[in-house]
Amino acid sequence: MKENMLIMKVRDNYKYFGGLSLLYGFIFTFCLYKNVSGITFPICVAITVLFAILFMRKINYRLMKNSIPYLVGMGMLGVSSAFTTSTFMHFFNIVGILLLFMVFMIHQFYNDNIWNFPAYLQRIFILMGTTVMSIPYPYWHGGWFFSKNKYIRRNNTLIAIVIGFIVAMGILCVTLPLLLKSDIMFSKIFGEILSYVNFSTLFWISFTFIIGFTLPYAFFTALCHYNFPEGKERKVRFFDPVIGITFTSIVSLIYLIYCAIQIMYLFLGMSTGLPSYVTYAEYARGGFWELLFVSIINFIVILLCMYLFRENVALKVILTIMCGCTFVMIISSAYRMKMYINEYNLTFLRILVLWFLIVLALIMIGMVISIYGKKFSLFRYIIVVVSVMYIGFSFARPDVIIARYDIAQWKNTDKQDFFYLMYETMSIDAAPEIAKIDLDDKEWALIENEYLKQTMYNYFLNISINNENIYFRKANYSRIRAKLAADQFLEEHKDYNREHNRM
Repeated sequence: MKENMLIMKVRDNYKYFGGLSLLYGFIFTFCLYKNVSGITFPICVAITVLFAILFMRKINYRLMKNSIPYLVGMGMLGVSSAFTTSTFMHFFNIVGILLLFMVFMIHQFYNDNIWNFPAYLQRIFILMGTTVMSIPYPYWHGGWFFSKNKYIRRNNTLIAIVIGFIVAMGILCVTLPLLLKSDIMFSKIFGEILSYVNFSTLFWISFTFIIGFTLPYAFFTALCHYNFPEGKERKVRFFDPVIGITFTSIVSLIYLIYCAIQIMYLFLGMSTGLPSYVTYAEYARGGFWELLFVSIINFIVILLCMYLFRENVALKVILTIMCGCTFVMIISSAYRMKMYINEYNLTFLRILVLWFLIVLALIMIGMVISIYGKKFSLFRYIIVVVSVMYIGFSFARPDVIIARYDIAQWKNTDKQDFFYLMYETMSIDAAPEIAKIDLDDKEWALIENEYLKQTMYNYFLNISINNENIYFRKANYSRIRAKLAADQFLEEHKDYNREHNRM
């Protein structure tokens, strides 16, 4: 009954919920249409939270104080999107905001304090599936509302006109292109008229609006279904811990031998030495990805053992040993990557991997605690760790860090490194740092110096042209700084442009 009562309350108050969804659709379109990096992005995040609170108040739900951290995290991710031009960061900022928003709303509707890690993941997927299934609700409820509205029923002519207009538009979408192809004069006359209408823009604006209108209503309706399993009861029985003890003991023994070799040859390798045919760079690169993958597998195995097997002291000790070996593997991976960076400089992937290793190490600390602490919420711990670390990573603007590091290592820099900084990164965040390079300086005496000058000039010319007239919606901190740096560089280094010199 609880589900039906809430759904019926939403339906009966369609004027309120549908009106808010309609208003949100307009705001969503204005803020985010072809724009996930401008100043309107964090504004849209703030408005999303406001509308969520307004939705909840209508059904007598109040904002909980312990929900504030989720909102702060969402806000900071929104602001960080307006500080960078990295497409990678923009994508994962959106993912992070959506996940935090789902956890925030689940926390508002349910008592999630008793859920363990698998239970929380299960309910997130249930909510996502229910949201998809609830997409028709804003239209079903809208149809019910209009059919019950006496004023609208009295004005059948208006409804008929709207329906007729929609049908006509649908027919013309098919027939008009065929008519344009069938007659040259008709095509010429209508072609001139239609040249003033950008149908592609109209389509995508309409599509964005439909998303902004539909998803909030569908998501809120999905929450009102209250279709999550009650309590924290297990549907999967506990298995005999002897199974876990047996296979984890064998795996742990191999891990201990491997960790001993890491300590002898990698961490103490400078004194012990490697075979003459193996360089430290090759040794570092050779096993990094494998170790990273094994560390992730260990995380999954330990997590499954914690929730599938009956509690056992011996199993806990072995899982702790596995965690310890995983720490050694993480340190080994980080050390290998550090050696490789010393040889071949920084790239986005390398700095991302270092960040991931730190996050994985912090998560493993939480796993060790959860092995012995029944009341420890591993899911919330992971949410906090990943959120804090990712927000810091996003605000740090990795491309700027990469540019500063690689430029500082100018003795190890070649033409490929310059091309990477200018054309292979996913942003123009590093443009102000690249603008500081003076290829006329003797320290930067590189092969094909003149070609690099022209390349740098073209790089900043493209930035300057592509970022003309930055208006309010698309105002972005890094984009503005890159534009200013580009204009200054072009003014100060006109001699870099061969075509300009010919003139």
